[in-house]
Amino acid sequence: MTACRLSRQGAAFFAFVLLVSPALAQYGASGPEVQPNNYPPALPTRRGPGPVLVFERLGEIALPGPLGERPGFLSDGVVVLPVEGGWARVVPEAEATPSIVPAVDPPETPEWVPSFNGKRRYRTTAEGLVEAQRRSRTSDKWVRSWRIVAPNSIMAPPILLGPRLCYAGLDDRVTCVRASNGHRVWAVDLGDRLSRELTCWPACGTGAVDGEVLLVVPDDGASLIALDAYDGRRVATFELPAAQRFTSPALVVSGDRIAIARKGYDAREAALVLLRLTTPPPAAPPVPLPYTGGSPAETGPLGRVIRGPEN
Repeated sequence: MTACRLSRQGAAFFAFVLLVSPALAQYGASGPEVQPNNYPPALPTRRGPGPVLVFERLGEIALPGPLGERPGFLSDGVVVLPVEGGWARVVPEAEATPSIVPAVDPPETPEWVPSFNGKRRYRTTAEGLVEAQRRSRTSDKWVRSWRIVAPNSIMAPPILLGPRLCYAGLDDRVTCVRASNGHRVWAVDLGDRLSRELTCWPACGTGAVDGEVLLVVPDDGASLIALDAYDGRRVATFELPAAQRFTSPALVVSGDRIAIARKGYDAREAALVLLRLTTPPPAAPPVPLPYTGGSPAETGPLGRVIRGPEN
């Protein structure tokens, strides 16, 4: 009987150890050793403070409307936009006058976005796929690296921003993933469909994402939104009056200058809006109230004055 009782106690203890061990492995402190279920943080350590910027309106250039459906583009620093009767070529300066040409050859949008070293390439599809391929080590062929099935259509190509791939879809979200493996770093919902191309400001860099900004124009065209490429935080928003709408993606024409086409309530009223992102002016120090020489007012319940200052 004693041996039987001891064997039962030993079996119970052994079963308890089996049950507790996985829990300790999963929730216990792992120390310097990285366990398979302890993933590193999605966001790397930031090298400096995040961008603090505001949009500044520099002016606008009147265009002959209505604007065409095709997006504008840059050609040797000149903005080219489809308008009635052809294409408007305009230097992005506040006092510039557009010239109209009957036809131009817009640049073709490549199917694949190559990596900076040429070893990988990426694309998005209207079916909602985000695909990455890499060059084969044994041949010149491309082989699949990873693929994401997005919750909705993606109408614009992705952009490569350092080690990240960013894209926007009709699910109202801008998403950034690791370009190496497709793991999501962040996603932000902007509350409206996104079919226009994203833009890097001041440019798409090759190093760590720290200080770069994504410019987004939702499909309603009411605003231009600047997102911190590091974590998707909204940095600044430029909103148009109710009767106006943006009709194109933002074009970064210089280090800090942005050009973007808009239309009015009447489609024939069109313009190229010139903006820039800049640091906000320093806040003015608080102005002290003058001393009147009387005693301070006494207040009762709910902040009501029961005795004013004595003069």
